[in-house]
Amino acid sequence: MGKGSLKDKQHRHSLILSLLRNEDFWTTELLCKNLSIGPRTLMRDLSELRELGHPIESERGRGGGISLKGRWGLTKLLLNNEEIISMLVSLAIVDAIGTPLFGENLKSIRKRISDSFPFEQKELIKNLRKRIFIGKSASRDILNSYSPPKSSILNNMSRSFFLQKIISISYKDAKGIITERTIEPKILLLNWPIWYFLCWDKSKNDSRLFRIDRIEKVKILNYNFKINNMKNMMKDFEDYFEQL
Repeated sequence: MGKGSLKDKQHRHSLILSLLRNEDFWTTELLCKNLSIGPRTLMRDLSELRELGHPIESERGRGGGISLKGRWGLTKLLLNNEEIISMLVSLAIVDAIGTPLFGENLKSIRKRISDSFPFEQKELIKNLRKRIFIGKSASRDILNSYSPPKSSILNNMSRSFFLQKIISISYKDAKGIITERTIEPKILLLNWPIWYFLCWDKSKNDSRLFRIDRIEKVKILNYNFKINNMKNMMKDFEDYFEQL
């Protein structure tokens, strides 16, 4: 099947869902007329949409017709890479926490969302998710020293992580001593509710661990860093994973 016909089908599928959402009930004849297609094409499209999980119902016989159960669902969304990862990571967090409520559907939801993206975005998402880890909940001792970070810190840290930008930070350690560091935020680890950044610290020329709630200031620099080899990077941070 050529690219043009695939685009036509995707566009037709979007139109079918849009029409079904706008009206309670459609006859086959009226849908075909609105879409300028024949009944066979319509039935084939409806079957494919059902396989994708859309709750389309049809009644045979005189007076029968087609409807979308509940008439609700996601329309076509255009998301940037940061929004995509935020959404997928949120699902991963709920999955990792192990809540029984709706838990059995999470993997299916995450897969369907992932499958809806173009190939290029799928690859980028796949590579970014390799750098995000969900651990256990933080211990009581750790929570006693935790305070939620400022939104400006969160935004700049997430941007630098997603865009692979080198940043300079002011960091307060456990003793309250503030130092200036230039870092490459390579891996994110969540021990709920605390985010840790596993970074290459250019100031120390070594790998370092930073708690996001101890970062006082962030400045994104106009330099990118590379993720050359995930296996080697994981070895660099192995000791920190053991600690956490």
